[in-house]
Amino acid sequence: MKIFSEKINYALSAIFELAKNEYKGFIQIKEIAKAQNIPQKFLEKLLISLKRAGLVESMRGSQGGYKLSKSPDQITIMDILVGIEGKVKLLDYTKNDTVLQVYWKEVELKFQKLFNSTIENLIQEDKKIRNKLSFQI
Repeated sequence: MKIFSEKINYALSAIFELAKNEYKGFIQIKEIAKAQNIPQKFLEKLLISLKRAGLVESMRGSQGGYKLSKSPDQITIMDILVGIEGKVKLLDYTKNDTVLQVYWKEVELKFQKLFNSTIENLIQEDKKIRNKLSFQI
């Protein structure tokens, strides 16, 4: 059973790519697609959803493309989940017994906390991994 769709994985990958190259400004879709191995047509649709969610902005033209609309330390993984799938709700537990309602509410809060990690956290983790790899070579 998959909890998340490929759509979420690709959206996170696209945001991650934009964050890694934030200093470049606008990045063309074909560059993002190639760097993160995302089908370009699918990426186009995802970026429209991410734009509606206020996570990216776009510019048309030969120098155009997409860039983050906020800094990587202001975008959480939960923002991406909500931007692509809508409000995240594990299940409707309101009709359960009280103890199960408390249990599911705790699970939901832990889930939300888990995905409050920022894109900047991923960038820093990427740098650590790259430093380890380059040191070992």
